[in-house]
Amino acid sequence: MTADPRWLDGLDEARRGLWRSAIESFAAAAAADPCDPSPAIAEALCLVERGLLNQAIVRLEMAPALRDPPPAWATRLAWLRAAVHLQAGDAYAAQRAADALPRALRRRALATIWLNSGEVDRGVRALCASVERKKARPY
Repeated sequence: MTADPRWLDGLDEARRGLWRSAIESFAAAAAADPCDPSPAIAEALCLVERGLLNQAIVRLEMAPALRDPPPAWATRLAWLRAAVHLQAGDAYAAQRAADALPRALRRRALATIWLNSGEVDRGVRALCASVERKKARPY
């Protein structure tokens, strides 16, 4: 994580609910270190908090640090992209974002997407599949 003063300012502003200011601070920190995914993700979360979902989606898709995220961030980022697309009402894009998740998480994400989209049968099946235990293999 970055120790850039703008990053720290953004954290403080976000804690206090000063979303516009936090967005500006995180954007400045991201511009200063375009390889660090933390400021871009934080900026996107603040945009979501303000209801600026399309701008958050653009940030999550276009930030240089998020184009090819480090392995430690890949799953979290895919989950966040799916959630923001779903909140924006774009179930198709949410499903595409969920494709980057590991199998069990993908099933959970798809279950949520389908249930929220009114595809109850499909959502319930995906949810059940996501919690099934693997059958023990005989040795």
